[in-house]
Amino acid sequence: MNRNLNEAIFDIAKVEAIMFAFENTYLELDVAPADRARADMATDAFYAIWDAIRKVSDDLDRLAGDCRVVDAIYAVNDVRRRVGTLKTED
Repeated sequence: MNRNLNEAIFDIAKVEAIMFAFENTYLELDVAPADRARADMATDAFYAIWDAIRKVSDDLDRLAGDCRVVDAIYAVNDVRRRVGTLKTED
């Protein structure tokens, strides 16, 4: 599979881990009632960002699957090409 794609998948996994840590550390804090609306807006923004990250992650997973199919097609074509060049001894 493509090295750049592997790196992108790994980087997204790191970002997801950071988001999980951030969620567990900062989103469970109590806030004053006057600040509740602002805290809710920040929480909504956090989850909107996380949803976007998950969408990119899903897209990368689908792309990785597509790359595996393309790699398999190239491998089959390469084998067919090589079989056609083999010489048999009679």
